Amino acid sequence: MENEVLIIPGIIALALGIVAIVISFFLIKYMIRGAIILFAWAGEQGFIGLAVYFACWFFMLPLMGVVSIVVGAIDWWGER
Repeated sequence: MENEVLIIPGIIALALGIVAIVISFFLIKYMIRGAIILFAWAGEQGFIGLAVYFACWFFMLPLMGVVSIVVGAIDWWGER
Protein backbone atom coordinates (compact mmCIF):
# COMPACT_ATOMS: atom_id res chain seq x y z
CA MET A 1 0.00 0.00 0.00
CA GLU A 2 2.84 2.40 0.75
CA ASN A 3 4.38 1.97 -2.70
CA GLU A 4 1.10 2.84 -4.42
CA VAL A 5 0.85 6.09 -2.46
CA LEU A 6 4.34 7.20 -3.52
CA ILE A 7 4.00 6.44 -7.23
CA ILE A 8 1.95 9.52 -8.18
CA PRO A 9 4.15 12.08 -6.34
CA GLY A 10 7.22 10.39 -7.79
CA ILE A 11 5.89 10.69 -11.33
CA ILE A 12 4.99 14.35 -10.74
CA ALA A 13 8.45 15.06 -9.30
CA LEU A 14 10.12 13.35 -12.26
CA ALA A 15 8.05 15.36 -14.76
CA LEU A 16 8.83 18.64 -12.94
CA GLY A 17 12.51 17.74 -12.87
CA ILE A 18 12.57 17.11 -16.62
CA VAL A 19 10.75 20.40 -17.28
CA ALA A 20 13.22 22.26 -15.04
CA ILE A 21 16.19 20.76 -16.90
CA VAL A 22 14.76 21.73 -20.29
CA ILE A 23 14.05 25.29 -19.14
CA SER A 24 17.54 25.61 -17.65
CA PHE A 25 19.13 24.50 -20.95
CA PHE A 26 17.19 27.21 -22.80
CA LEU A 27 18.16 29.84 -20.22
CA ILE A 28 21.84 28.85 -20.40
CA LYS A 29 21.71 28.98 -24.21
CA TYR A 30 20.13 32.45 -24.13
CA MET A 31 22.61 33.66 -21.50
CA ILE A 32 25.67 32.55 -23.45
CA ARG A 33 24.32 34.03 -26.67
CA GLY A 34 23.45 37.32 -24.97
CA ALA A 35 26.84 37.52 -23.25
CA ILE A 36 28.59 37.06 -26.59
CA ILE A 37 26.46 39.77 -28.21
CA LEU A 38 27.10 42.18 -25.33
CA PHE A 39 30.83 41.37 -25.43
CA ALA A 40 30.96 42.13 -29.16
CA TRP A 41 29.10 45.39 -28.60
CA ALA A 42 31.45 46.36 -25.76
CA GLY A 43 34.45 45.47 -27.91
CA GLU A 44 33.30 47.97 -30.54
CA GLN A 45 33.59 50.68 -27.88
CA GLY A 46 37.28 49.93 -27.34
CA PHE A 47 39.19 49.25 -24.15
CA ILE A 48 36.85 51.30 -21.97
CA GLY A 49 33.84 49.32 -23.23
CA LEU A 50 35.50 46.01 -22.41
CA ALA A 51 36.60 47.28 -19.01
CA VAL A 52 33.06 48.38 -18.19
CA TYR A 53 31.70 45.05 -19.49
CA PHE A 54 33.90 42.98 -17.20
CA ALA A 55 33.34 45.37 -14.28
CA CYS A 56 29.59 44.96 -14.72
CA TRP A 57 29.94 41.18 -14.69
CA PHE A 58 32.00 41.44 -11.50
CA PHE A 59 29.91 43.96 -9.59
CA MET A 60 26.42 43.34 -11.02
CA LEU A 61 26.40 39.59 -11.69
CA PRO A 62 22.64 38.93 -11.25
CA LEU A 63 21.66 41.93 -13.37
CA MET A 64 24.12 41.03 -16.13
CA GLY A 65 22.80 37.47 -16.11
CA VAL A 66 19.24 38.68 -16.59
CA VAL A 67 20.26 41.20 -19.26
CA SER A 68 22.24 38.52 -21.11
CA ILE A 69 19.26 36.15 -21.04
CA VAL A 70 16.94 38.86 -22.34
CA VAL A 71 19.34 39.95 -25.11
CA GLY A 72 20.01 36.34 -26.12
CA ALA A 73 16.31 35.47 -26.17
CA ILE A 74 15.45 38.54 -28.23
CA ASP A 75 18.23 37.73 -30.69
CA TRP A 76 17.26 34.06 -30.93
CA TRP A 77 13.55 34.81 -31.40
CA GLY A 78 14.41 37.56 -33.88
CA GLU A 79 16.05 35.01 -36.18
CA ARG A 80 12.94 32.87 -36.37
